[in-house]
Amino acid sequence: MLQHYEHFSRFGWDSNPFTLTVTPELMVGYSEQSKTLLSHVQNFHKFALVLGPTGAGKTTLLLWLRAQLMALKDFLPIYVAKPPKKIDDLIFLFKSILRFNLLDKIRFRNMKIFDLHKFIPSKLRGRRFILLIDEAHESSIEVLEWLRTLTDSVPNMSIIFAALPVFENDISTRLPTLFMRFNTKVYLNSLNRSETEALIAKRIESVGGEGIKPFTEDAVDKIFEITGGFPREIIKVCDFLIKEAASRNMVVVNKKFIESVYTTPTQSEVVFKLSLPKKQRQIIELLNETPNLTPSEIVEHLKFSNYKNKSNAIRSVNNILRRLMKEELVQRKKLKNSYVYSLTGKAKTILAEA
Repeated sequence: MLQHYEHFSRFGWDSNPFTLTVTPELMVGYSEQSKTLLSHVQNFHKFALVLGPTGAGKTTLLLWLRAQLMALKDFLPIYVAKPPKKIDDLIFLFKSILRFNLLDKIRFRNMKIFDLHKFIPSKLRGRRFILLIDEAHESSIEVLEWLRTLTDSVPNMSIIFAALPVFENDISTRLPTLFMRFNTKVYLNSLNRSETEALIAKRIESVGGEGIKPFTEDAVDKIFEITGGFPREIIKVCDFLIKEAASRNMVVVNKKFIESVYTTPTQSEVVFKLSLPKKQRQIIELLNETPNLTPSEIVEHLKFSNYKNKSNAIRSVNNILRRLMKEELVQRKKLKNSYVYSLTGKAKTILAEA
């Protein structure tokens, strides 16, 4: 371990820039999503949804947003790392984050869920209460329904949920009353190549380094290829490479070196194994075998059984297809009076590699 620290100093670094810590001030990319969320809050909208696969930077974005709001007057942004699953946990959460004191114990003795719509405003003092809930896909429907009810009834309260993409489809079918209230939705896919380089440089410069050194440009190309531009994977891969370079007493990390030491999954496996929920993978695999299908035909082929009727299943498939189009994995064209869907060249290449 001492060898690694000595190697950091040789680069002019104070410490390792590639530790897996969430550091919102080092956030790179997603500028449009950031602006959209700030605008959402400043325009007093109630519900927003941040969607992205594992490692895309959802937590970093929420913490960045909290920092921005804390600098503004009359905002009370609270970050919640995990959503409650039970009503009692929900009550405990609000008592904790809003500091349930001695006076509150007198006013709200034996607090129940029905008391929260009075308790929350009593603690705000006119401030805008912004609840930033991470990992929302882990919450229960009962808790989500109460969060919707409370946010509707408390004038100064808003919620921004961050979740895996599967959450959108799940909520649209299981809790449409919440789904219809999302004024804003932002999607985090992955960083592009230039943003990947910017992330590496920003982290290195944060510990006293210079640009992307000791990485070369072709090394950044290879890192982008391996990680698919997912921020968490970029950090993990860079950390591994720096430690490997340290163990070999190397001062330059280039593509040739990476290919000699790195054997973990490539972009194709990252995208399909870490990023895409089951139904998205099923649709992609179906379109790879049978292109140019309508949403109705996709439903018939896959025979989804967890929907009340075919209409609900088609609506869900349409939502999934829109998502896959945003990720440039699926494309559509008009054929007679309907749209048919097929894979993009990008998706075919990934499937061929996987």
